[in-house]
Amino acid sequence: MDGPAPLEILIVTGPLGAGKTTAVNRLLKAEVEAGRRVAVLINEFGAISVDGTLVDAERPELAGLQNLVNGCVCCSLRDDVIATLGAWCDQPACRRPERVVLETTGLADPTDLLDLEHEPALEGRLRLAGLLTVISCLAPVDHLKTKPLLHRQAALASLIHLTKADLDPSAAVAWEGELRSTFRQIPQVATRHGLAPAGSPDPWLGDVRPLPEGWAAPDGPSFAAARSITLRWDHPVDPAALEALLLAPPPEGELLRAKGVCAFAGWAARHDGSDRWAFQLADGRLEISPLPLGSDGTAPACAAVVIGTGLGVARWKQALRELERPPQGQRRKVFL
Repeated sequence: MDGPAPLEILIVTGPLGAGKTTAVNRLLKAEVEAGRRVAVLINEFGAISVDGTLVDAERPELAGLQNLVNGCVCCSLRDDVIATLGAWCDQPACRRPERVVLETTGLADPTDLLDLEHEPALEGRLRLAGLLTVISCLAPVDHLKTKPLLHRQAALASLIHLTKADLDPSAAVAWEGELRSTFRQIPQVATRHGLAPAGSPDPWLGDVRPLPEGWAAPDGPSFAAARSITLRWDHPVDPAALEALLLAPPPEGELLRAKGVCAFAGWAARHDGSDRWAFQLADGRLEISPLPLGSDGTAPACAAVVIGTGLGVARWKQALRELERPPQGQRRKVFL
């Protein structure tokens, strides 16, 4: 008697702020609408999962959602990935996911994920369906040559999604030309808000090629020079002050990414009952979007995550705390 069909897994990778979570939400929506049971495994470089909160708010009907934080699925959290996938494979047929989307942190090299289907615990139970690399055309095009990690993420792709093309068409054309000349064999698609045009290649039908001869994962974690700072807010924050901080950050170090969930002082709850907003800083642009209540009907916790190199932890935590505007009669926490 034949066993259940292998669980299909699609790896989604790409630099910080490229738009991976938006792409993942589009993928998940398509799978749910097609009537398939789909799960998502999200890896974030930080103490909390902001992207997991965004996915949970958008896709409460998922067959599974697992957040892996404070590490990288390619190395330190690999055992957790295997355990999660194994547990999903073990579920009864009526609940078992048919497909899984694995979103890596933007600081991960996906090389060591390409052999997951050959892990003893997953042998014959898992099939790698594709590797989708998401790249923002708002990033400088020379990053393909000057950022080794981005180059590796692109080189391993079975499909490349070039995001935010509608925001700068000329930059999109430059990126398309550079990618085409560097990786002629890899199909690429320009997307808008994470949505690929009709007739675009199916990410789940990817041609995942063998690694080039001599290719190996880099020594040590790819995120060794980066650090993440997390702060949980107790009160609403000043929207103008948040924008000023993130668009003109402290000069110490390099801010690579910022994201989080907050309530804004002076902003009333919306008609859906939520007063939460998601914010994302990427490519020098700050985006703010409404965040509905979670799948359990509760509002997600308010917190900020900043990622960068050489950041001053004490200075950043104090600056984030000073954004709070406590209601009358309440006090803000004093940063020590």
